[in-house]
Amino acid sequence: MTGLIVFDKDGVILDLEATWLPVARAVAHYTVSRFPDDWDNDIGVKDLLAAIGVNDESGHIDSQGIFAAGSFADIRNCWQQILPKNMIRLDQDKKYQNDVKGLLTLHRSKQTIPKGDVETPLRKLHKEGYILAILTNDSADSAKSNLNALGVLGLFCVVIGADSGFGSKPEPYGFLQCCNVAGVAPEASVMVGDTMADYGAATAAKANDFICVTDDVETWAHTDLKHNNFIRKLDELPALMANFERYKTAE
Repeated sequence: MTGLIVFDKDGVILDLEATWLPVARAVAHYTVSRFPDDWDNDIGVKDLLAAIGVNDESGHIDSQGIFAAGSFADIRNCWQQILPKNMIRLDQDKKYQNDVKGLLTLHRSKQTIPKGDVETPLRKLHKEGYILAILTNDSADSAKSNLNALGVLGLFCVVIGADSGFGSKPEPYGFLQCCNVAGVAPEASVMVGDTMADYGAATAAKANDFICVTDDVETWAHTDLKHNNFIRKLDELPALMANFERYKTAE
């Protein structure tokens, strides 16, 4: 029997583009403003966003790109590679990091958009006895703020972020920590996510299974996921879990 369901946050519980596109644009604009005055390269906001999987013109965020699947450390590292050599070190400059945190706080307070009705299925799963946890490459505080805004924070036994001391996905250590807190073995746990980082973490931790939230199954054609492991939104998850348990019991 499955005892623990570990959820990614963005793209699963939150609408990725509606919630995070303004943040991506704001941080890119601020980063460009810190370019050295004597740099004559034509790299701009559009280029920085494209490098992390965000299309500035269409507003589309690639669910497998760095912005969606990685951490802010991954974003800083990506940008540093294409910035001028005399640019500040994004991972070391305190003013840059504090200003970016300020932008995150500002935009997070403006909008936290759920990916459809997430409260109903989460409460149903909780009531049915599943232990719920969050594993995100966002920071833990940011994730808790998002979940609190949706009124579901109290449903989760733990919220693990990329800054919680267990690395970031696809490393397995955050998933294993969720299992430790819940007192549930990885083989009795499933991961619900939307990126290859989520899938990688679940696989590395030897989770029982992975459930993918996506509108585009074709992008996952190279994986060994069964067709029934795909859902579009969380309101499909309780029924899927019920069928999953029946299937396991039959085995």
